[in-house]
Amino acid sequence: MMIISKEAVTLIHTDTHIAGIPEEKLFETLTDEEKEKADRFRFDNDRHNFLLRRGLLRLLLGETLSIEPSLIRFSSTQVGKPFMTFPENTGLYFNLSHSGRQIVYAFSKHPEMGVDIERIRTVDDIDLLARKYFSAEEYAIIVNLPSREKNKAFIRIWSIKEALIKASGWPLEHGLAAFDVATQYRMTRFKMPFGANRSLTCITPVFDYMCGFATALAIQLDNNEPLNLRRYSLQNGEYIEL
Repeated sequence: MMIISKEAVTLIHTDTHIAGIPEEKLFETLTDEEKEKADRFRFDNDRHNFLLRRGLLRLLLGETLSIEPSLIRFSSTQVGKPFMTFPENTGLYFNLSHSGRQIVYAFSKHPEMGVDIERIRTVDDIDLLARKYFSAEEYAIIVNLPSREKNKAFIRIWSIKEALIKASGWPLEHGLAAFDVATQYRMTRFKMPFGANRSLTCITPVFDYMCGFATALAIQLDNNEPLNLRRYSLQNGEYIEL
C-alpha cells in the first residue's frame, strides 16, 4: 500500500516496541556509514531506536520514489533540518521527531514543514526556562499556573514552538522567543504570521490518542490551499489509517 502522496500531508506515528519491522530489514536499508553508526551503540535499545528511525524513513521514501532505500542520500541545513540530496528534485519533503520510543514523521510537497513530539514530564527550573526561551506573555502564563498544570502547558507551548521553528528553518536559539503563541497554545488549529509575508498553519495535537505526549505540526501552505491530512499508526508491520 502506498502511504505517502504529494496530494496530502501524511503523518505517521509508531512506537519502536510495536512497529513490527525486523531489525535485519531495517539494517539493510542503511548506508555503510549508518551501519557503522548503528553498530557503535552500546545499548540494544538505542541501536534499535536508531535503526527504526532511519530505516523506516528510508523504507517509506524508497517505496514512494521507487528507489532502493540504501541509495537515498541525506544532508542537513545549517540548523540541522534534514533533507534529501539524492534523488534530487523529487518534490517530496519530510520531517521527523522522536521522544523515547515514540517517533513521528511528516511528508508533503511543502518544504516549510516541521513536526514535533515531546513527552509531558516534570521539568526542572521551569520558570527560569520559560523566562529564558519564551515570550513575556508565554512566561506570564507559566509562572501563574498552579504547579500541577505548569509542566503540561510548558511542554505544549515548547512543542508548538519547536514545530514552527523547524518549519521556518530558523535557528532554535534565535527563534523561540521571537514569536508568541500565548493566545493560541490551547487551540487545536491556528495560523501564525512568521517573518515577512508568510504564515504557518499549526495543528496540535496531531495524534490525539497519545496520552502523555504533546505533538504539533507546522506547515506553510499555498494560498487558500486546504490542509489535507492523512494520519497513520504503524503497528506490527501494518499502517492503520486513523
